[in-house]
Amino acid sequence: MSRLEIPISDAGFRHGVGVFETVRVESGRARWREWHLESIRESARVLGLSVEEEFKNIPKGSGLWRWFVTETGTRSWWSEGMEPPPAAYELRLSTIGVWSSSWEARYKTLSYLGRIQGRGEANPSGEVVMLNEKGEIASASMANLFWVKEGKLRTPARECGCRAGTVRRWVFERSGQKVEEGRWGKEELDGAEEIFVTNSRIGIHPVVSWQGKRLVSAGVADGLGKSFRAESVGD
Repeated sequence: MSRLEIPISDAGFRHGVGVFETVRVESGRARWREWHLESIRESARVLGLSVEEEFKNIPKGSGLWRWFVTETGTRSWWSEGMEPPPAAYELRLSTIGVWSSSWEARYKTLSYLGRIQGRGEANPSGEVVMLNEKGEIASASMANLFWVKEGKLRTPARECGCRAGTVRRWVFERSGQKVEEGRWGKEELDGAEEIFVTNSRIGIHPVVSWQGKRLVSAGVADGLGKSFRAESVGD
């Protein structure tokens, strides 16, 4: 694991004023590097920061390549290898929420305490659903959230407080699936035929239960996951 140094005077260290991206690298090839660049540039611009490099020196091997932008510069941190996710996630409702218009909800900021607190309510193989201040589904604590209901693939709208993640973008633009964005309360998930979570580390991963109720997979997550893994890994 490479060493990362940030001055103690940096607002990123003191207040979490910074943004990051996590890029999955496989055999020296960075998955969706250009999409990650677009994402971190947008996030940095909103916070009044600037991205000073293009992250072209891709690490060799396989692991997680994390990019950070704060007021004192642009840095990266390489972590060799990847801890495998659970075979499937159990999903429960969190008592911790997000504020839909906040930067922390919409962008990958260095302020992550609320999400870590929410994740702490899950069991080791679990995730939690976080609602916004209006009681609408926003996201999972560390991932975006999708579900299938009445044969329709759905996900919260950005305005609900979810992040425009790279895998979320892939589902919209490259999966061939029609995705319905909207505003829904937690009861929307009660009748879901299938639920899955997405992020750059785990890709597309199924959920096996919601609030203790077992889900029977409709096969959507498995099919999308295979397509996502099969697609070109990029640079």
